[in-house]
Amino acid sequence: MPGLILGACVVLLTFAVGCVGQPAADTFVENRHIRVGVNLKWGGAITHVSTPDGPNIINSHDLGRQIQQSYYSGPPNYRREGKEKSAHWASFPWNPIQTGDAFHNGSKVLEHRVGDGRLYVKTIPMLWPMNNDPAECIMETWITLDPDRPSFAYRARLTNSRSDTTQYRGSSQEVPAIYTNGPWHRLMTYLGDKPFTGEPLTEVRNDHREGWPWVNYLPTEGWAALINEQGSGIGVIVPRPMEFHGGFAGKRGVGGEKDGPTGYMSPIATEILDHNIVYEYTCTFVVGKLEAIRAEAQRRAPKSLPAWSFDKARQGWHYANGRDAGWPIGGRGLTVKADAPGQTVRVIGPLTFWRAADAPGVRLRVSVNAPTTIRVYWRGTPHPAASTRPSEWARWRNAWWDETRSAEVKVRPGARQWVTVRLAGRAGYDGGVTGLALDLPDGAALHDVVLMER
Repeated sequence: MPGLILGACVVLLTFAVGCVGQPAADTFVENRHIRVGVNLKWGGAITHVSTPDGPNIINSHDLGRQIQQSYYSGPPNYRREGKEKSAHWASFPWNPIQTGDAFHNGSKVLEHRVGDGRLYVKTIPMLWPMNNDPAECIMETWITLDPDRPSFAYRARLTNSRSDTTQYRGSSQEVPAIYTNGPWHRLMTYLGDKPFTGEPLTEVRNDHREGWPWVNYLPTEGWAALINEQGSGIGVIVPRPMEFHGGFAGKRGVGGEKDGPTGYMSPIATEILDHNIVYEYTCTFVVGKLEAIRAEAQRRAPKSLPAWSFDKARQGWHYANGRDAGWPIGGRGLTVKADAPGQTVRVIGPLTFWRAADAPGVRLRVSVNAPTTIRVYWRGTPHPAASTRPSEWARWRNAWWDETRSAEVKVRPGARQWVTVRLAGRAGYDGGVTGLALDLPDGAALHDVVLMER
């Protein structure tokens, strides 16, 4: 759930102790373009990003900031016998984060390597709301500097070994969380439905006067940046457009790496994190002028329409009214089981972006045991107000799946068969499209979802 994501972030506004007594970074990898530092006492999270002679952009006021891995799953009220839980986070879920916990205990680094423009860290993370409660998982981080420009590739892996084997619902994951110092307060991106056509950018601001400092938004060019008044800062680029969360907290334009004011941005993926899952993601960071960040995003933009294959991973697809057979997927696809007899299972795809004119239909590869009808839904783009008020974003989410934006296809019994659903010409299938959902019968399996080219 979007409201769950940033429990670790609220502490940024409520904790007064901070991390003043420690240096922000103790281990660096650098070249003539960029300098990246981590702190091995804080799980090896990124605590420093700059050009070789520039100021540090990354904030480390407490252990909930930095650039770091952060994950969420059930139970919603996590407890471990014999361990103290923060009263402020009494109902908080299972939430391992790379840097440490709300009681200022740093996560343990098991291994690290630096050399040839690369840095690797292996970490046992702490559970954020608990006092010194190491999570039953391992986080690994790879940082690889680009030799030709001020950017670096970021790769993250979570390996779970939880004793709680329950398959919990999909949760919103920060992939990763990114915090900047006060001068980098302008959150910039493109929110329109004509990406990379030179249309103006938008500054995403949390001026909604609601009780939450961050907002949700969908950067249709697949990037966002926090910049200063001179138009320079740090950008994060994802492989394909996805939901982001972010904003600014505190007094804009002032403060260093140990001070309270902070900018925040995070790509958000909804994922089911099984007790034994191995989950990975990648992104790219760029330091420099806003124009250069956008140009790099365009250079890296995908050249094809979205397509999902489920032989090895869920790729951000999750469920309402059901679950699947668990991890590992093992080549069987997403085999769904309804929560109650007779229910269909809604299989929900990730937030992304394409233009309806570029994809006249969708092809599905499915396995079903009896004749059935599969309904395919699509969602449109959010209203501009949805990116300035959390309540508007929630209202848009709740209106996603509507039969007026759907199509049906009849499917005969059989294994791994392809069916085609024509979408072009249907009412509501126009402009920008931001994702799909399917209604599948109990016991069916989904193997592939492929948008058709024009």
